[in-house]
Amino acid sequence: MFHHLLALLNSPFTTTLLATHSLTVAGLVLTAVCAPTARRRQAALKTLAVLVGRPPHPRL
Repeated sequence: MFHHLLALLNSPFTTTLLATHSLTVAGLVLTAVCAPTARRRQAALKTLAVLVGRPPHPRL
């Protein structure tokens, strides 16, 4: 099983997919933290929540 996982991680497609996803998440985090307007920060936070599998609306 571990051998199959290692082979999957060594494929160029998987490496590219993981790198692209990581850069997307990093960009959204920077936008959520450093955006000049509250509306832009909220939009970035909602998108980030969807990417990590959480509901996009904050809990009250």
